[in-house]
Amino acid sequence: MTSLPSSPASPSTKESIAPTKSHGIGWAMFLLGGSLAVGLVLASQSLGTAIAHFNDTAAPIDVRGVATRNVTSDRASWSATIVARATTLTEAFEIQQRSTAALTTMLTASALAKDTIEISEIDTTRIHAKTAEGKDTNTVESYVLQQRVRVLSDNVHAIAEMSRGCTNLIKDGIEIESRSPSFWVSSLETLKLQLLREATENASERARLLAAGSSKGVGALLDASQGVFQIVPEGSTDVSDYGYSDTSAIRKSVRATVSLRYAIAQ
Repeated sequence: MTSLPSSPASPSTKESIAPTKSHGIGWAMFLLGGSLAVGLVLASQSLGTAIAHFNDTAAPIDVRGVATRNVTSDRASWSATIVARATTLTEAFEIQQRSTAALTTMLTASALAKDTIEISEIDTTRIHAKTAEGKDTNTVESYVLQQRVRVLSDNVHAIAEMSRGCTNLIKDGIEIESRSPSFWVSSLETLKLQLLREATENASERARLLAAGSSKGVGALLDASQGVFQIVPEGSTDVSDYGYSDTSAIRKSVRATVSLRYAIAQ
């Protein structure tokens, strides 16, 4: 019997056995979509964690507290130098004694007690004659005597008045060099502590107001620093980065500042 030749496979038979190109692209798109879905889930979880962390570590509150007090000086000092000049040491000494006595009398007349007056030793300077070339010789031409008088008292107004009027001695032939008086507050250290406490309370109140405005609370104190003290004449606005300490005015303003940093209570 003669065998019949086998017929070639039809196209439809090949398609049913091997996957088509479009079928492969669909599978790849399925895998890509799944990966994107997983990535979005992980990203949303990471974002949620970041937001929660941000809320837990909110920026702290930085505040500055200020306290000011007007005070009156209760201590003062003033000094002047009496100068006497003469061609002989004896004559210069006599002039010096009369001049110092006149100043002391004026001081006690200004309601300043004698025990507040300090009189230093006399300083003697010999003035030598000079040659034509301007060089000193051994010949003493004249003598200059200087004596410093200093007053330290709690009668601040008497010292202020005295410092203004002592130059009237010049019209009597007395050579006097007057210096500006100094005024200060003896209880300044105690006052500084009080102002620091008040400035701290002021800063804390500012922090509470700021936190309340954002519906938050004030947490723990993270940092505190003291600023410089400014002691200026009353009504003055002078300030210095290193602090200002006025001694020229009887009435002063003392200003203290502090800087505080608080955490935010969640």
